[in-house]
Amino acid sequence: MDFRSANIIFQNNQVSGIVDFESARVGSTEMDFTKINRDIFMKNSRTLETYQMGYKKNRPLIDLEVVLPFYRFTDAFNSFGWCKKREKKKYQQFFNENYVILKSILMNEG
Repeated sequence: MDFRSANIIFQNNQVSGIVDFESARVGSTEMDFTKINRDIFMKNSRTLETYQMGYKKNRPLIDLEVVLPFYRFTDAFNSFGWCKKREKKKYQQFFNENYVILKSILMNEG
């Protein structure tokens, strides 16, 4: 539940480690793809193909086109609650980013 670029360690342009498992729990791996999609793929579309190629070397890749729309909505919606539990003003940018995602989903734009 906390798989994001700040928790990925790179060395010589390769992933050398992943840190920060405080939010780790048993659950759907698709949720991690949702956060990667929001934090990395949507900001730099060139990373998606490279990521998929690397992932497929280790295990079969789920059909992201099928699962991401649902989990993208769930993640954006839950992010509102996350911001509310904390100081919304401190996390205003994160709140706004998820508002835009949720609005585009509800308006059937993405």
